[in-house]
Amino acid sequence: MGRTTTRLGWSAGIAVLSLVIAMSVGTSAVAASPRATPTATPKATASPKPTPTRTATPTPTPKPTATPTPTPTSKTFTTAPRPTISGTVRFGSTLTAKPGTWKPTATLTYQWRLSGTAVKGATKSTWTLPASAVGKTVTVSVTGKRTGYTTKTMTSSATAKVAAATLTPATPKISGQPSVGRVLTATPGAWGPTPVVLSYQWLRSGVAISGATARTYTPTTADRDKPISVRVTAKKSGYASASRTSAAVTIGLPFVTASPATISGTPDVGKKLTAKVGAWDPRDATLTHQWYRGSTPIAGATTLTYTLVRADAGQRLTVRTTGTKKGYTKTTVISSVVTVRKILTVPSSISQTGTPTVGSTLTAVAGSWGPSPVTLRYRWLRDGEPIAGATSKTYRLTDADGGTAISVRIAGSKSGYTSASRTSRSVAVKWTFSATPTPSVTGTASSGRTLTATTGSWKPAPTLRYQWRVDGKAIAGATQATWSVPTWAAGRSISVSVTASKADYVTVTKTSSTRTVSKSLGSTIRPGTSLRVGTYLASSDGVYRFGPLGDGNVAVTKNAVPLRTSRTTGTIDPLLQFTADGDLVLFDGDGTIVWTSGTAGSGADTLSLAKDGILSLRTPDGTVVWTSAKMAAFSDSTAATASTAGRYGWAYPIRPNGTFTTYSGHSGDDIAAAKGTPIYAMRGGKVVTRKIKIVSGCPSWAPNDTLQWEVEITSTIDGTKFVQVYAHLSKFSVSSGATVKAGQKIGEVGSTGCSTGPHLHTAFTVDGVRYALYPRDVLGVSSY
Repeated sequence: MGRTTTRLGWSAGIAVLSLVIAMSVGTSAVAASPRATPTATPKATASPKPTPTRTATPTPTPKPTATPTPTPTSKTFTTAPRPTISGTVRFGSTLTAKPGTWKPTATLTYQWRLSGTAVKGATKSTWTLPASAVGKTVTVSVTGKRTGYTTKTMTSSATAKVAAATLTPATPKISGQPSVGRVLTATPGAWGPTPVVLSYQWLRSGVAISGATARTYTPTTADRDKPISVRVTAKKSGYASASRTSAAVTIGLPFVTASPATISGTPDVGKKLTAKVGAWDPRDATLTHQWYRGSTPIAGATTLTYTLVRADAGQRLTVRTTGTKKGYTKTTVISSVVTVRKILTVPSSISQTGTPTVGSTLTAVAGSWGPSPVTLRYRWLRDGEPIAGATSKTYRLTDADGGTAISVRIAGSKSGYTSASRTSRSVAVKWTFSATPTPSVTGTASSGRTLTATTGSWKPAPTLRYQWRVDGKAIAGATQATWSVPTWAAGRSISVSVTASKADYVTVTKTSSTRTVSKSLGSTIRPGTSLRVGTYLASSDGVYRFGPLGDGNVAVTKNAVPLRTSRTTGTIDPLLQFTADGDLVLFDGDGTIVWTSGTAGSGADTLSLAKDGILSLRTPDGTVVWTSAKMAAFSDSTAATASTAGRYGWAYPIRPNGTFTTYSGHSGDDIAAAKGTPIYAMRGGKVVTRKIKIVSGCPSWAPNDTLQWEVEITSTIDGTKFVQVYAHLSKFSVSSGATVKAGQKIGEVGSTGCSTGPHLHTAFTVDGVRYALYPRDVLGVSSY
């Protein structure tokens, strides 16, 4: 025993002691605590089986049992609920595990099971049911782990068995001619979700036909007059099988011959198509016809002829012939397709441009054709008949066209479209005069004198018509070759228009140049005569004049200096009339009487201005009933003297000459002059000078970067208040409050304020009315 101990080399230790004790008491070995760390022990060499000797083996001496290290006690979860499952228990649906609330919080794992067997890979909180789940129950196990806690697994209650999903069915249809010996084909329709395994069973009178399980079926004589249908059954893993049966077709005999109709005719809108019936056997079959536009039947089109309408343009037309006969299968055959040509978009009308005279060129105006491109062809027509060779867009008129009507026809074409044409309205072609002279006016252009239209030589000789004009406007009734100038035309422009016409020739009108009628009415006028501003009576020697002036006064003047006046200065648009009852009456622009001679009813029939400057009204017997001596002698402190350069009491604002200009919307007259040119008062009065900033009314093109220098002169003439304005000055020669005389220097020309260059701007206000009179009006001239 001592030798054995030495070979093993055992040290006294817990493991040996435990083994010895265990062996001595004959019990199973006690597992060491997982936390105990045993003392490292050399690997013992196994002793050979002892050879029995005569020496008895001593009984081993018992040794004390080692005390194992204590195992710590694990905690348990205070709450570990049983999980539940939500979701539809059907193939393809997704189930969700609801673990509940674990306390304390645990790390959870999942395992889904089918009928108690764990599903490989199904370890998430959700699981989509596969086809293999159909018919089985589902549970889910939830395992909770946490350091220091005993691992816990909880399993849900089992669900009901997983149901199969439902297929989306379709109703099958049968195609093919339902006749003995003709193949029928089953069209199953759209089953889903794809892919789906379909099987077929053909039925005769609702009873399965043995062996008829293909997609096609050829009826036999046993099927004649019987209803044939097909049942389609769909299968798919995880889905409940489903079946649908088609509508039945009754089987008859096939027609021996059933030929489609043939269509003839022009395939254009408005044209007629005709269907010719094909051969049918038996021949006594009843045939009906239906025209189709594409796949749509045309309402009412059930005869062998059909007239194409606009809706057919661009469409494919067929005619379907249906044959019926007792005991035979109703059969429909379709003709070949006829494509109707589309309709071109064409203009509502076409025209031609150019002057329709021999030698001129006409051009066809085609308008808009579509869709582009469209090929256009031209044909010119003379009196409706084609002109040989005239097939271009333009056509030059020849002598043969004179006196005829010319038009043009345009034809449009495009592949796939119906050709179309349009014809223009015809134009009458005329010859032209070879000589068209401009007329002239001969004679003295003054009141009471006769003027003559000289026409010249027209070729060929035409018929001539005349029209006399005053200031460009036709004078009613003045349509002869001669014309007596009326007094009201004094001072105006006279012309004559001559119109030449001849059959098949272009009518031509030519107008003469103008002649200006003298403003003088002579020395004597008769009742009914009117004098406007600018016209006058003149003494025979021309020294004296009588008439209305531009400032509204009526005056007898000598060399533009008033001698006797009506004292009506300021009258706007004055008109003096010698009335039929012998009175001289002055009207303003509103028709109001502002002055008379007071001789109404006197019977005066002549008004004469003598060489001595005396104006007189006389009766037919020569009695003088009134003279100009009864008019007021001209005397006005504001007026210019005879020695002052000017006219009718108004001085010239710029000397020695000037030209007034104005434009639409302008508030007065302008006279261009160099900077520094003296400016003179046109009429005497009280002065106001000012420098102002123009804040409105200045055109965008005019500089306006300085103050505008102005002189304003206020005068009272014959009781009328005149305010004269002189603007854009560069220098004042007078000061505010001063009184000036007509012709006195008041300043110098400049370009201040709203101005594009040196000039004088003049304007009047009459009794508060601005721009009623312009400076050119009171002077009676636009330049001097």
